[in-house]
Amino acid sequence: MKIENHLKDMPAFETERLLLRKVTRHDLDDVFEFSSDREVAQRMTWEKNDSKEETLSNFLQPTVDGYKDGQSGVWAIVYKESEKVIGTCSLVDWSNEHQKAEIGYVLNRKFWGAGIATEALQEVLNYGFGVLQLNRIECGCDLDNIGSEKVMLKAGMTFEGVLRKNERIKGEFRDTKIFSILKSEFDSATIYG
Repeated sequence: MKIENHLKDMPAFETERLLLRKVTRHDLDDVFEFSSDREVAQRMTWEKNDSKEETLSNFLQPTVDGYKDGQSGVWAIVYKESEKVIGTCSLVDWSNEHQKAEIGYVLNRKFWGAGIATEALQEVLNYGFGVLQLNRIECGCDLDNIGSEKVMLKAGMTFEGVLRKNERIKGEFRDTKIFSILKSEFDSATIYG
């Protein structure tokens, strides 16, 4: 079955501290909080949002619309204790033919360093390999993004190398560290939940 067919009915997941679910328009205030933070946006491909209207038109509405045809693989990361959306974790750039996808994530700076991104990433990896039957999942980060690198390594991903000046972000070409994990590696370390 094609990934986009699965994503039309994208499941929610619950971990010890988190709920991963579809993003809604009601999440606007929470998403604006982290997407308007210059330090958070600095390492992302997108510019920081200067208004809630930008957040709605640039991210929330296209994401919500994309769920209808399976083109949005974005989960809101909800911190259960406060019921606040503190980030997103997404399946992007997937290939049905090659059974692979890329994962991206962003987190409110107030929650950096608490293992939240790793907890969310583990759930999406579990879904990608256990349900979607992907063979490979990859993720990347800027050379100096040590926090993101730690998240990927904790999730069991392997550093593969550096893509030199592969993306133009905020007017400059940047190098990207690439990490990946294969289904066989994930299977040997995990029992699907």
